[in-house]
Amino acid sequence: MFTREKQEMKRVPMMPVRDMVIFPQQMTPFIVGREASVRALEEALAGDKKIFLSTQHDASVDDPKPEEIYAVGTLANIVQSVKLPDGNIKVLVEGVERARALSIATEEGFFRATVRLLGARVEDSPQVKQIVEKVTGLYEQFIKLSQSLNYDTMIAAARVDDPARLSDTIAANLQLPVDEKQDLLETVDPLERLNRIGDILEIELEKLNVDRNINTRVKRQMERAQKEYYLNEKLKAIQKELGRGEKSEIDEIIWTGCWRCPGKKDRKKFATSGRRRRFSTTSITASRRSRNASWNSSLSDSW
Repeated sequence: MFTREKQEMKRVPMMPVRDMVIFPQQMTPFIVGREASVRALEEALAGDKKIFLSTQHDASVDDPKPEEIYAVGTLANIVQSVKLPDGNIKVLVEGVERARALSIATEEGFFRATVRLLGARVEDSPQVKQIVEKVTGLYEQFIKLSQSLNYDTMIAAARVDDPARLSDTIAANLQLPVDEKQDLLETVDPLERLNRIGDILEIELEKLNVDRNINTRVKRQMERAQKEYYLNEKLKAIQKELGRGEKSEIDEIIWTGCWRCPGKKDRKKFATSGRRRRFSTTSITASRRSRNASWNSSLSDSW
């Protein structure tokens, strides 16, 4: 069970964001370029640096209307802002708390929203501890298999006992569609949110394991193909060398050892006839023996 904290009301500048969802307790950098967003940012910086950030439905819309922006967003604190040479502003914000926009008004070219904070707290219990340990374990496995995340940084960020903060940390770092992240943001109950994240992690782990198995299989097949290609090429080279040596020796015997052929025409005729095949094998052996005998005789004479 969770208990809602005191639902405080605030009236703050509002900025719609595109292709991202800001979660509480998370540091998020982004670029501000639209005129209305710049004015809302300047208004917040001139006050207590609090701003309400909510995702717009369609990222392609440059000037969204209030009904084209999600009602649930995050009240954030502006940590840093730097004006870039192109006129845009790079902002670093830290989420403070979930909030729901009750009304949105346009003032001096920007939105100002009256929001109600949606803070929730979970009492510690064995069940809560078990869920936290399960999700933390799944997230550690996910980080190990995912090459796009820094293991040490992500693990350090996720090692918290508070279910609300743990769920928001993991949700902010998962590569999910914007609408799925928005659903997690709108899930106020920390335990329900944590259970949903656990289900998402199990699905993502299954995908990563399948990808890893496929990559391993493809790698083995490529290594096997490369090895077979190398061995085939080496075998061809060996056969080529052996074939050259045997052919040259046969030719030498035919052209210099055929004493029965008085002229070149007769030798050529003999070399291309069927008698050549019968003659070659026995003649090679005889020629080798003759050369060896001559070599041994010359050695005996020298001594």
